[in-house]
Amino acid sequence: MNKTDTPPIKNKRRFFRIRPDVDAPVKVDINGDGFIEIVKAIDISEGGIRISVPHRFAGCHVDQPVSFIISLPQPLNQHITLEGRIKHVRNDSFGVRFTHVDDRARATLRSYIGHWLKRRSFWDYFRYTLGLMH
Repeated sequence: MNKTDTPPIKNKRRFFRIRPDVDAPVKVDINGDGFIEIVKAIDISEGGIRISVPHRFAGCHVDQPVSFIISLPQPLNQHITLEGRIKHVRNDSFGVRFTHVDDRARATLRSYIGHWLKRRSFWDYFRYTLGLMH
């Protein structure tokens, strides 16, 4: 692992969460009641996303529904549309749990996470593709 690589986040979450590379960010168009922003993901999983906000969104509240267009970088270079609910709001970020993830979006997220893991640890990639880590 070199200086630009970031390790996976270790936690007890249901889904395995990764931090996108600084030089290949995950861009997020997020729409909620009273706000529309284009931001970057801090971390992402099959179950949710934490996004960086340059300022605190006015009107952004816990349990508020939001919709997204998530742009995944190379090698996928794909966009997926998802819906979710805000689960926590912090000073410069908030976390969202996805509420409606269709099969195509889930497969795309799994592929992105798999590519990210494969570049770092073949063992983790192997375990992830076998469903031994979520």
